[in-house]
Amino acid sequence: MATRYQHRIGVRSELFLTLVLDAENPTPSELSRAVAEALLRAADSEGGIRSLRQLPDAVVYPDWNSVDPEVEPTHMLDPAVIRTVDCVEINSIQ
Repeated sequence: MATRYQHRIGVRSELFLTLVLDAENPTPSELSRAVAEALLRAADSEGGIRSLRQLPDAVVYPDWNSVDPEVEPTHMLDPAVIRTVDCVEINSIQ
């Protein structure tokens, strides 16, 4: 039997939401509240969002070189922005 490891990895990206608000120039507090409400509606019981289908007007933009490392191969995703959240051992039969 071979031992393998499952890693949960976090990388930086930006999440853009389309929100419809009553105010033309909302205050930072109003914006924070609106974003929190949108995320709360999409979050599961652990506070995670498993799919962007939960946020239909949202788009996630990861660091571009993580999507297309051929653009600048020497500047592929900076290892400093990658963090390992957890690691679990998986036993598999070979």
